Amino acid sequence: MKNRTYIWTLTLFVLFVNIGITLFCVITTKQNLTGLKESYLREHYFLVNSITKDVKVIENGWNTIEESINYACEAYKEQYMRQGIYLQVYKGKTCVYSSLPQSLVINQLIEHKEMEATTLGIIKQDGRRYVEIVGNLFDAYKEYTLVYYADVTDTINSWYGMNRGLFIAGMIFSLILSICLFELLKYIFAPLEKISFISRKIADGQYKEKLEISGGEEIIEVVQSFNTMSDKIQRQMQSLEEYAEEKQRLIDDMAHELGTPLTAIYGYAEYMLNTNVNEEERYTFLHYILAESKRLKNISENLLDIAVMREDKEIAMTAIKLEQLFRRVHQTEIIKLENKEIQFSYNIEIDEITGNEDLIQSLVMNLLDNAIKASNPRGTILMRAYMKEGKKVIEIQDHGKGMTSEQLLHVKEAFYRVDKSRSRKEGGNGLGLALCEQIAKKHHAELMIESKLGEGTSVKIIFDN
Repeated sequence: MKNRTYIWTLTLFVLFVNIGITLFCVITTKQNLTGLKESYLREHYFLVNSITKDVKVIENGWNTIEESINYACEAYKEQYMRQGIYLQVYKGKTCVYSSLPQSLVINQLIEHKEMEATTLGIIKQDGRRYVEIVGNLFDAYKEYTLVYYADVTDTINSWYGMNRGLFIAGMIFSLILSICLFELLKYIFAPLEKISFISRKIADGQYKEKLEISGGEEIIEVVQSFNTMSDKIQRQMQSLEEYAEEKQRLIDDMAHELGTPLTAIYGYAEYMLNTNVNEEERYTFLHYILAESKRLKNISENLLDIAVMREDKEIAMTAIKLEQLFRRVHQTEIIKLENKEIQFSYNIEIDEITGNEDLIQSLVMNLLDNAIKASNPRGTILMRAYMKEGKKVIEIQDHGKGMTSEQLLHVKEAFYRVDKSRSRKEGGNGLGLALCEQIAKKHHAELMIESKLGEGTSVKIIFDN
């Protein structure tokens, strides 16, 4: 692109410069030539008038007309020859006077006739140019014709020299311009070439490449826009990579999670078919098969719920009374609380929140269920609803086992278990918090988890509305 721009710009400029110089030279030469001709016409008229008067005076001294013409013309010969001007007088086709030197012969035959007007032209002779002016003498001498030759070779050559100088100056100027234009385009296109180079590197996967910000205001704006685009591409690619990794990890974890109950179900069923078992053993094996089948059902339902939550569809929102919500959740989990002799209490400082009642109840119930699992026997759990910095918050706090900072980084991932043995024993599948995260996002809320190992965990649902 730079080369095409350079060639086209330079070609157009040189073309216009040369056209301009040509027009200037033609117009100037014509104007100068016109002025020169008019000057010589005036000089010819002056000579015709002067010679006519001189001939009258000389002829009265008893000389012939031809002798008088010779005397009159000789008076101007020396002066005019120094100026490169020569005179001839014709009577008909006969030359009665000539100041032309012998080395210069102009083959010009003037047929005598009374001329109504003076004629003017330019002739070439022996490589020289002459202005030729032909006109009759006045009064009684109209049969005589005065031919005026003015050598204008040097003048015309000086014009041509000036024109050549203009063309040479134009060529030199064009050469200088071509160098300046090349450097200018090189400077202008340097950021674009860098952008092209960096774009190819980004296309090859090197998303961290950036352009240095330099140049004029427009160039800086382009560079900043490109770097912004590069940052966005980098973030999007990182998001895609993270999503792909998360998806692959989900598939791997799901295959692992599904493999365990399927293997157990297959093993028990095969054992029952190939072995004679008593009624008690048969009941035990069926109990295991039923438990593992229930695990499979829970995993599939939770995965389906997470997929539905990730869709960009809006959910129906209503006002939810928190007093009623907390009581329902407490009533649902009361058996688990009593089995571990956990002291449960809640405190409500706000009346209601806006959301989908079924999803919010599922979210709070999941969080309370996790708190029960993490709590030690005869522990305590506190559930609160309050305002903080203008936002509504639901918090569930336990004083159980807690988590390390490393575990906190992964706790919201699908199939992740802080305590794998305990979770399997209690029927967990590692999808609870992943589902809670999606429900919170659907309500434009933030799920914040704070925990310390051995001190307990606090989970907050922070609503924007």
